[in-house]
Amino acid sequence: MKKHVFPILIILASAAIWLGFYSQLPSQLPIHWGPNGDIDGYAAKFSAMAMSLGLLIFVYLTLYFLPRIDPKRENYKKFSRSYFAINYCLMALFFVINLMIIGSGLGYSPSMKLIMPIILGLLFIILGNYMQQVKQNWFFGIKTPWTLSDEEVWKKTHRFSAKLFFAAGIIIILSLLAPSEWRSYLIFPVIVISTLLSIASSYYFFKKNQNYTNSL
Repeated sequence: MKKHVFPILIILASAAIWLGFYSQLPSQLPIHWGPNGDIDGYAAKFSAMAMSLGLLIFVYLTLYFLPRIDPKRENYKKFSRSYFAINYCLMALFFVINLMIIGSGLGYSPSMKLIMPIILGLLFIILGNYMQQVKQNWFFGIKTPWTLSDEEVWKKTHRFSAKLFFAAGIIIILSLLAPSEWRSYLIFPVIVISTLLSIASSYYFFKKNQNYTNSL
């Protein structure tokens, strides 16, 4: 039960903040920011609240029930600490997004050009820190035909991807040192390249393992 305390508190705190400031918020609230950090999407106040809280609840329930329907659900016990640590970070991320929407409505204009690289960078660093501990499953991690068919390939892929994601997180945060108009051109390629290299590495380790087995 303890593992559910933090996400439930996050949801209740978000709901309390929304209700506490609801009457002070304008009829339209920003709900989306573009790559350049400018607001490019609005929603009615109630819709913004419902979507923001609904997303938090959806993430919590999804992360809670996925291990229960995974054919490899027994493996979750082997990396439960990492699984819940990453889940808590995701919940905290969506909580921050709730605060940013409310803050924008109250007249505080958070600089998304500064905030998003930090949030994304920290998320990648956290993923990199815990990814190598993730065991074979059908929902979480680098899931390719090659990692799911060979446990050793899964281990090697996630060990490599952990380093890759950690480095990507550092680069994303360091992008703050670049001119603001360049950041999106630095961040998105880093995300795409690190993801593609993780997938490609699973095939590489599979072929390497297969060649080694055939040589015996």
